[in-house]
Amino acid sequence: MVFPGTLSRGCSRCRKRKIKCDGRRPGCRRCELYKAPCPGYDRPLAFRFHGEPGHSLVRDEPGSSSAQTMGLGYEKARSRGSGVCRQPQPSFEDESISYFLHEYCVLPAPGVIKGHLDFLEGMYRSSSRSSCIHPALLAAAHISLSRHYKSSTLYVTARYHYGTALRTVNRDLSISKRPLKDETLASLMLLGMIENPYSMDAETQNKQIPSLMAKDDMDCLVIPDSQLDTSNPVIRLALVVTRIGQFYRAARRITSADSAWTPNKQREFLVPVIQEALAIGAELAMIEKAMPTRLQPQQTADKRPTTPNNEPLVSFQSRWTACTWVFFNMYLILFFGRLHVCAATLLRLVDSKSSPQVQLAQTTATIAEKQVVSMTQRLCSVLPYLMGEVNEQGIPLPVPQRQSVIMYHLVWPLAIAISSPHSSPGQVKECQARLNLIRDLYGIRLASFAPDLAKDLMA
Repeated sequence: MVFPGTLSRGCSRCRKRKIKCDGRRPGCRRCELYKAPCPGYDRPLAFRFHGEPGHSLVRDEPGSSSAQTMGLGYEKARSRGSGVCRQPQPSFEDESISYFLHEYCVLPAPGVIKGHLDFLEGMYRSSSRSSCIHPALLAAAHISLSRHYKSSTLYVTARYHYGTALRTVNRDLSISKRPLKDETLASLMLLGMIENPYSMDAETQNKQIPSLMAKDDMDCLVIPDSQLDTSNPVIRLALVVTRIGQFYRAARRITSADSAWTPNKQREFLVPVIQEALAIGAELAMIEKAMPTRLQPQQTADKRPTTPNNEPLVSFQSRWTACTWVFFNMYLILFFGRLHVCAATLLRLVDSKSSPQVQLAQTTATIAEKQVVSMTQRLCSVLPYLMGEVNEQGIPLPVPQRQSVIMYHLVWPLAIAISSPHSSPGQVKECQARLNLIRDLYGIRLASFAPDLAKDLMA
């Protein structure tokens, strides 16, 4: 008896042409090289009919009713098709959406600061098919799944949905009389999540942070006059971040290398700016003390791996809360770094050594430098937990537990830590290695440009 060999596992086109197929899903590489749509994989299931054990199926007489019924059914089956069932192909639309929601949505919880895109699933399911949220979510979902499967076919599908989303969002924005809908805002967020990390053009990436690099006042970032619940520590944190942005833009206009201001005018404006920054620093200390315990960093000594400086690692009750704190530490690095530049500039401009401005500048420079070093160390100490290398107790995990939304939000904090002049060589090396890991694992091309953009921002 001769073994005929196993059945071909190639796609329908490769099996028909009797050529080797790599079996890649959802489309094989050979069809991609031919620039032809891959017909998919046919897995016929052959049905074999057996009678009871010890018996064989006996064909009825030609004139019997059962034979006539069977013959009619067989003819109908032949008229409908080949009579062989095909294996159902998976729906990559449903799979991509499920994968995206699992990787990018964070639900609110007692130990979680707010959440992230927790509204997205309900908004998508309750919206109409013509809404812009449908192509926007499909574009973001397909491009995420394409990175997971390394599939160029899914990437092409993502670009198709991306173009559709741009047209539908442009349609909604063109209707000036209609107020901006939540679905339109969510679609813009999703499109930004596509454009920011996956753009290959460094020149395009330079348009990403015009708010902090702008030298003009921006009314859209002014604190609103409405009464806000300042008893909520998260609201207070958001207000302080807004004030930090205002300080940074004002200080950058004064201390930038291409500033057109005279030295006397620079000295005149630096003093109130530094005083405003010191007031922000005092408010930061108050907010940190008022923060609930479940949202604060926790230090434990349970089997934590050693660090270069023998500093304890930090964990939280939630990785999303830790990610929010890392983002806040990034703002503080920018804040105290710019404050140190302001103090150094004021020291250079003041002639008299006994002037009160000199004492203010010296004290501010010392405080700012210590705070930058401390914030950078805090950022680096939480990275093992954020990267899924240890759990909440600091115990190393055999397999890293990473989530795409955390990796996506870690790009800028790592870039700022790399570009900060106050970071140690060991910290720069560690942050660069983690940034390269995010770039390679998740295909976030922004990781290649972010350090250079951060240097321009901090100049």
